[in-house]
Amino acid sequence: MAVKNLYFVFIFIFLFGFLLSAWHTERTNAERHDIHVEEIVEQFHQQNIDVAEWSIFAKFSFSQKSKKVKRIYTQFRQFNWSYLESGNFEKWTGTYYNSDKQITETLQIIKPHAKASPKIQVIYEATGKRWNGRAWMKLERYFNRHIFDKIPGNPTFFTCVKGYTDDKMKGVLFFEANNLLKRFHAKPVESLNEQRFVSISGFTNDWDHSIETKNGKMNIQISLRSAGMGERTTVTVGTPIITTEY
Repeated sequence: MAVKNLYFVFIFIFLFGFLLSAWHTERTNAERHDIHVEEIVEQFHQQNIDVAEWSIFAKFSFSQKSKKVKRIYTQFRQFNWSYLESGNFEKWTGTYYNSDKQITETLQIIKPHAKASPKIQVIYEATGKRWNGRAWMKLERYFNRHIFDKIPGNPTFFTCVKGYTDDKMKGVLFFEANNLLKRFHAKPVESLNEQRFVSISGFTNDWDHSIETKNGKMNIQISLRSAGMGERTTVTVGTPIITTEY
């Protein structure tokens, strides 16, 4: 093989390795951040549940002694900001519809008065009305590079996906909720069973983050709500809990 051809082969192998490493880094970041939207959506598709909305919440906290509140505020100038001061705290709330990513973003900075709490809380929320699997990796990259890296502290994440069935579910709601729970390799921890509404909390070893309840650890919550005979059923799955209205 000519030296020139060997040169191009070497360049190709180098670029392929670089791209593979970058892809692995993005996936590792997503796994590290405990963002499980893609996994929940996959189960929705397998169960013929139409995805209507997804959301992620990221909660950060850092010391009151930090001078980073103003820096956060100035780094997100594209947000529309409002300010509220009460007897116990100051709060900045910014909202932004990201037309490029087709998501709605909300950022809250909560600064308690020093006597109330030594920590400043920052809560980031992103909500999408549509699901596009091909665009999800770009969204993960956007979250990692343009949101999470700009906010100090180690975040705690909450993920939620809501969808609908075409018609009423074939079985009773409680049975269908348990069946969906099993698809996440989870065991039930707590449950609420009503005629048209069911909520089940469970624990799966597949996900690291969890919260404590009186009955043990939980890191997944599933709710099913029926609109009535022959009507569609609303399905909501959240980790470690559901953070939206259901």
